[in-house]
Amino acid sequence: WGGGLARLNTLTSKVKHWRNETDNPFSLSYNDVWAVFEDRKGRIWVGTNGGGLNLHIGEVHNYFNNWSSNKDDEQRLSSNSIYTICESISGNKSDEKTILWIGTANGLNKFVVKNDLDNSNGSKLDVEINYFTVEDGLADNAIESILEDENGNLWIGTSSGISFFNIKDEHFTNYTIADGLSGSSFNSSAAFKTSNGTILFGSTNGLNYFKPERIKQSIYSPSVVITDLEILNQPADIENKSSSNTSIFNSVELDLAHNQNDFSFQFASLDFNAPEMNQYAYFMEGFDSDWIYSGKRRFVTYTNLDPGEYVFLVKATNSDGLWNEQPAKIYIVINPPFWRTWWAYTIYVIAFIGSLYLIRATELRRRRKKEEERLRREKEEARLREAELKAVNIEQEKELEKHKIRNRIAQDLHDEIGSNLSSISLMSELIQNDDNINAEASEKIKRIHKVAKGSTQAMRDIVWLTNPSSDSLKDLIAKMKEVAENTLGKFALSFDYPKALADINLLPET
Repeated sequence: WGGGLARLNTLTSKVKHWRNETDNPFSLSYNDVWAVFEDRKGRIWVGTNGGGLNLHIGEVHNYFNNWSSNKDDEQRLSSNSIYTICESISGNKSDEKTILWIGTANGLNKFVVKNDLDNSNGSKLDVEINYFTVEDGLADNAIESILEDENGNLWIGTSSGISFFNIKDEHFTNYTIADGLSGSSFNSSAAFKTSNGTILFGSTNGLNYFKPERIKQSIYSPSVVITDLEILNQPADIENKSSSNTSIFNSVELDLAHNQNDFSFQFASLDFNAPEMNQYAYFMEGFDSDWIYSGKRRFVTYTNLDPGEYVFLVKATNSDGLWNEQPAKIYIVINPPFWRTWWAYTIYVIAFIGSLYLIRATELRRRRKKEEERLRREKEEARLREAELKAVNIEQEKELEKHKIRNRIAQDLHDEIGSNLSSISLMSELIQNDDNINAEASEKIKRIHKVAKGSTQAMRDIVWLTNPSSDSLKDLIAKMKEVAENTLGKFALSFDYPKALADINLLPET
């Protein structure tokens, strides 16, 4: 109770004490000692309630080795609270190793000292530790006492009954008040095996004793039945389709609507020796991936199952844990809603194909109209281009006609009037030189010659303006130069213009 470890020498009545020393790693690991055990090699093992397991190393060294649940240790215990220690004798025929079964607050630990021939003092131990908990089938993780029977198997007193541990297949069988125990909670270290093999356990409600060889497992394989079915939290009224079944619900086929996909089952194992010890497992084919072991729970609920076909199976054990491998079953069909039936999907497919056809037809109609509109615009544009081309041709024909008229006028002026004016000018000049003409007539002839000459020059300008070949910038500049020279010929004249001129046609008005 927190006072450390004490050793009483019964010959001298002297007491030696060991306690935890914070600055000494080889001292006792914890002062609250709950278990002291001496193995076959005379070594003293000390279990503490908080500091793990200690091994006292002889009188010469007088120190302790320690094993704990420290996560940094490669070989560690399942708990630092150790309540009982038991050495395997019948289950270990070898002197080369020592096997200790250690009961802790968190399961059963198998503590194996390997190659244990030359290390009796425990100075250099090769240790391997494994442990078992309720997840492996143990009745309770708090182990108060351990006894080994003649076959090397273990009888374990826990806080929830007695567990039998078969060391060969490492299988647990649990016993409770339902099996005849006076109580389920056992006291620490309150266990003893007599010389005739009788095992005694002390519980909080009294003494229990038995001979292990008389404890037989039931081989009765009970039937399991489905006792109740609720759909949407309401009792189901199901007609039995097989009168040979034990339960009215066994092998019944349930035909459910899509909105009846929430339902629950209740079931029972027909072993009445200790019904509260029966175990159950269930499996919904088409939904569960494997068997679900529910322990003593006798019901299961499924919600929101998808439409489809399922098979619900349930199996159970007898009170000693023997499974019946012939499960009860119910075939379940959850029908889809009408919008998910085959004929609904057929309508969907037809509607989809019809929609595609309608879309395609609409698209083809739109393309056809678009093509017709394009052809109409092209025809209209072609007609416009043709009209424009005709207009251009008419305009060109008009221009060409104008050019012809101008050429004809220029030619007529040059050939007829120009020729006549030249003739008048020449004749007046000849008459003017005639000696037979008097002075007055000569003066008149001079005026006629002058007018004829001026008219000839004016006619030349009119012909130049009328002739289409004069409608260019080069001709205009050449004409301007000519007029300038004729007009200003008496003065020093410099006429400047670009030497490189583009071929630019001018309007007659210009």
